[in-house]
This record gives sequence, structure tokens and C-alpha cells, in this order.
Amino acid sequence: MEAISLPAEEVMHIGSVVITNSFTATVLSSLIIIFVAFLIRWRAGVVPTRMQVAFEMVLEFFLLQLTTSLGGNEKRARKILPFILTIFLIIALSNQFFLLPLVGAFVTDHGHHLFRVPTSDYSFTIAFAVLVIVLSHVLAFCISPINHINNFFRFRSFLKIRKFSDIPNAFIDFFLGLLEGIGEFAKIISLATRLFGNIFSGEVIIVIVSGLMFYTQFLVPIPFYLLGMLAGLVQAFVFSILSLLFISATIRNAEHGH
Repeated sequence: MEAISLPAEEVMHIGSVVITNSFTATVLSSLIIIFVAFLIRWRAGVVPTRMQVAFEMVLEFFLLQLTTSLGGNEKRARKILPFILTIFLIIALSNQFFLLPLVGAFVTDHGHHLFRVPTSDYSFTIAFAVLVIVLSHVLAFCISPINHINNFFRFRSFLKIRKFSDIPNAFIDFFLGLLEGIGEFAKIISLATRLFGNIFSGEVIIVIVSGLMFYTQFLVPIPFYLLGMLAGLVQAFVFSILSLLFISATIRNAEHGH
């Protein structure tokens, strides 16, 4: 039976930098997306191709969701759209990485696969989750720095104290702001763990079923591969939508001072 490894395996070193098989897969996925993007742009015309129509449907869907979440501000939504769309594409392709032909045939001298589904590596999903949350705060800070800081360090409540009974309320409001900060870290764990758990568990099931006996290596895993394809697309969609909602909510809170 193929070994199941929770961390990504090392495949090479470039100086002191360790290159893992999830990193090589991420680079390959990025190159594929860049190539397809240039292909769509090159073949784009008055009469759209099927690939162009599919891409435009995805683009319009996320633009509509962003515009709605930002209170109808389409100009701002168009600025954030490339980031959300890139997240969706890279995760969607990464989740289907096991379907690429000959991917599993490349093995290093240490017996490790050269490529691994990137989203089955927890560091990959953590990095994406951190990127989303940090970007949401950077955008909110740029839009309204005072309101954004006050959402987490609510000192304004102390300035509004007019009588003794206002003091407990000011402290409660201040600690609620600190809890908001803790909640931001919880968002990172939630985003990263949901994606990692679903993809990694799917890979484990396929490996176990395939390794039960010789006959189960071929036909039996097919339904699990199909479920994995569907789950991969769903998880890419869920991660992108949650990222969209987190970013838009943080921006709205900064604008309105909540």
C-alpha cells in the first residue's frame, strides 16, 4: 500500500531552501493556469469559444457576488475580483491535480512523488487563508484606518464616559473588540482546515481502497475519484465565497465603524 504522509515530502534543495512536492505541484498548476489564460485571450473574439463562455460565466458570477457583498459598489468589486478569481482557479485546479496524466509516475530517488495535490498540504491552505485575512485588513485599513483600528481596540467607548454607569459598558465594549481580533485568527484556522481536511481525507480514502488488494486498484476507486472531483470543485467554490465574504465584511465594518 502506498504510504500516507501528512506533511509534504522533500524532493530537492535549492541552497538552503527545501522544495516539497506540494510546492512543485503548485508551480505546475500556476503555469497551467497562465497558459490557459493566454490561450483564452489569444482565441477570444466576437464569437466566443466554449472555454471563453465558461470563463466569462465564472467571472460574472463572482463579480455579482462581490458587488452585492460590497453594497453595490461595482468599481471596488472589479478591483478585488482578480484576487478572488485567482484563488478559485488555483484551488480548483490544485484539487484536480491527481487527474493530470502521468503526474503520479514521477518519483524521486528517495521514493517520494515529485508532485502532490497542493491542497492536501496544510501549509498551503494556511498560507492562502493568511493571505485572504491579511489582505482584507489591509484593504479595510486603507479605506478607513481609524474605524478599522477601533473595531478591535475600542478606546472610543472610554471617551464617551459621562457617568459612573458608563464605565462597565466601556470595558465590555473594549473586550468585545479584543474578541473580534481573536475571531480573525479563528477565520484563518477555519478556512485552512476546511479545505485541507476535505481534500486530504479524500486522498486517504482512495489510497486505502486502492491498496486493499490487487483487484481494487482499478475499478473500485473510480467512484471515489468522481466524488473527489466534485468535492474539489465544491471546496474551491466554498473557499472563494468565504474569502469574498470575509473581505467584504471587513471593508463594510471599516466603512461604517462597526
